[in-house]
Amino acid sequence: MEAVDTTKYKKKALVITGLGTFLGTLDSSIVNVSLPSISRDLNTTVDMVGWVVLAYAITIITLLMLFGSLSAKKGFQFSYRYGFSIFLFGSLLCGLSFEIYMLIASRAIQGIGAAMMMSVGPALVTQSFPVQERGRGLSVIAMVVSTGLLLGPPLGGFIIGLIGWRWIFFVNIPVCIAGVYFTNKFISDFPILDPKKRIPIPGATFLALALLTMMISLMIFSKNIITMPILIAFLAASGIFLIFFLYFESSPKTQLIGLRIFNNRVFSFSAGAMLLVFISLASVTVLIPFFLEKIRGLEPQEVGLYLMIIPICILFVAPLSGYLADKIQARIVTTIGVIIMAIGLYLTRELHADSNAFDIIRVLVLIGIGMGLFSTPNTSSIMGSVEREQLGTASGINATIRTLGIAFGVSIAISIFEYFRNAGLSRGMGASEAFMFGYHTVYEYIIYIVLGAILISWLRGKDKDPVKESFGING
Repeated sequence: MEAVDTTKYKKKALVITGLGTFLGTLDSSIVNVSLPSISRDLNTTVDMVGWVVLAYAITIITLLMLFGSLSAKKGFQFSYRYGFSIFLFGSLLCGLSFEIYMLIASRAIQGIGAAMMMSVGPALVTQSFPVQERGRGLSVIAMVVSTGLLLGPPLGGFIIGLIGWRWIFFVNIPVCIAGVYFTNKFISDFPILDPKKRIPIPGATFLALALLTMMISLMIFSKNIITMPILIAFLAASGIFLIFFLYFESSPKTQLIGLRIFNNRVFSFSAGAMLLVFISLASVTVLIPFFLEKIRGLEPQEVGLYLMIIPICILFVAPLSGYLADKIQARIVTTIGVIIMAIGLYLTRELHADSNAFDIIRVLVLIGIGMGLFSTPNTSSIMGSVEREQLGTASGINATIRTLGIAFGVSIAISIFEYFRNAGLSRGMGASEAFMFGYHTVYEYIIYIVLGAILISWLRGKDKDPVKESFGING
């Protein structure tokens, strides 16, 4: 790599990375709007349709670090070529799904492709841009992330209202075709970083099993169909798989992540705060569409417009939070952000069937402002607290923890919601009343997670000199 001038690829790399990033962020934001329609069309429950989100997230979590290693061995072009191709195949199967289990499996296939692309995006930009221009390149990717998040909800609502939910998956196909074409045209000869790199398959396998058994235990608990010993057995299996993962992590030859990085207090506390914040955020994004459609009676197009509010607020507030973090300690800005988010989540539990538009917008604006204040400085804390040779690992862990938070948030929220909704129905409540009973109970629990995030965010300690060019990329 040192003998090759890779800066000649910078504009080409930006096109490919931008396409992959746009595809991933658009798909993650567009699907939430479709969940009520999918539930209704495939005649399934809220907890089952939650696996449409979970299957995608869990697949990405378990494969992200693995594919990061694979891209170093096989090349960025390998990851993008097959990433776009697999994502295309998964999208086609999602759109053709005739029952919920096929859709869940198809989303897992999509997740494989997304993980391949997500694992290499920042690294490809970093390798392609000279140091003095790297921040500019990464900032373009940050803008693409915001664009994908902003377009997803209204575009999803419009597509669903016009031609049905299946087309939110079919729209990915031309983008994937373009991605494969530009990968072959622009970076087919990009130098391979480390052809002899070991691929840590054992660690990735046991991490996947640990997460999967934990998620399954949460979801089947919500159905109230298993005994406590069976539930404990699932959780014990998850713990055993986690121990095996930690065993493989203890050896440099087999480690997937390299847990030594967590000895850094600023890094570990910032990562912990991010995990709790994204758990809380996911609990809103997965249940709000059902509340707006089932209880408020809104159309998918209107739901999409409401779901735009959070990313719009993040888009406007994130640059300000980066500026403030430059002037004062990042932990002050992030902690204020989580406090504002906590207020929004508290007000979320106050929403009811008669809540007007202002009540709903107020909640989403507070959560969006809180996320905007938190995200950029927290990413700066994570990336600025590690040594330069750890930047790649820190970037991968940052993306993994963010996705892990979304997966846990969805599973926790749906588990609590379904458990208490069913309890309400068994007490003789009507469907709407039972729905709101489960909905309100979710946020009575989630508020404690946010309070934990406030505490951890404040206790992270003072930052080192941050890596300026990382601002706003991986919030």
